Amino acid sequence: MADGEVRLGIVGVGGMGQAHVRGLAAIPNAQIAAVCDRDGDLARLIAEPLGAAAYTDGPKMIAESDIEALYICVPPHSHEDLEIRAAERGLHLFVEKPVSLYMKEALRARDAIQRAGVMSQVGYQLRYLPHFRQLRDFLTDREVGAASVCRWGGAPGKDWWRRYDQGGGQLVEMTTHQVDMLRWVMGEVEAVSAAYSFERLFKGEYGITVPDSQAVLLRFASGASATISTSCAIGKAFMGSMDFVIRDAKVSVQGEAVAVTPEGVHTLPAPDSEKLTADEAFVRAVATGDPSLLLCPYDDGLKTAAVTLAANRSAEQGGRLVRIEEVLA
Repeated sequence: MADGEVRLGIVGVGGMGQAHVRGLAAIPNAQIAAVCDRDGDLARLIAEPLGAAAYTDGPKMIAESDIEALYICVPPHSHEDLEIRAAERGLHLFVEKPVSLYMKEALRARDAIQRAGVMSQVGYQLRYLPHFRQLRDFLTDREVGAASVCRWGGAPGKDWWRRYDQGGGQLVEMTTHQVDMLRWVMGEVEAVSAAYSFERLFKGEYGITVPDSQAVLLRFASGASATISTSCAIGKAFMGSMDFVIRDAKVSVQGEAVAVTPEGVHTLPAPDSEKLTADEAFVRAVATGDPSLLLCPYDDGLKTAAVTLAANRSAEQGGRLVRIEEVLA
């Protein structure tokens, strides 16, 4: 192996898998050596320009390929035991969010990763963006009373995404990024209550069973609260916001800046250290053995999934307050 070279495999080369292929192409010491997708033609299409081996069976690729780290970029309902197989082979793991629709499956994967002692990263890439790191730094020594998050957009055309039993809905599959950011800057969520709108705006549209609109209330262990409004019914008219209440001020994420009212706009400071993307951090961590580069290990990303799955459980049970410990049990 060339000095510093990291040989990688990718299971699932749909949208996110291809995004990682592009991101890894910009990293000189990252070599994609194996590609797997159930669509064999797609696997070969991605693999051939890379000089990588193409597979249609994830477990077979994990067992046979000459790799030291693995990206898992499959839909949330179809992870099965990929993480466990990879960890038992000693492969470091980059797992796309959400880690799973099934918490028992995710807990088994977490335990396998911990037993094997491999490094892991979940694809919560907002943690690597400078303005979100600035937001976290700004709020670290300040009490946050409440937060309000909005993410409205459209429903992707993928069949699995549009099925509630396979994608979990927008909160689980997309707005999970905003849930993760709330956890990152405000601490752990203690309990969740939720109300969803099913078969209303998508009524009569074949194949869509996800809720069109979701309202969620989070209660944090600190005593703070947050509300989340998310919808996949407004098509291309995307709208998003994230606001925090602190004493005598509102803190807002505005584009790539953090604004504090009435104190004025806090623009991004000049970087005082190298800023890495999630892909760069993962490759460097594998190359150097430094897990401190990984801002969201698997056990942390699993907790974000638990919050969104608790919200689903609450909505399915008429808005009952669901404690996160129930989901993690």
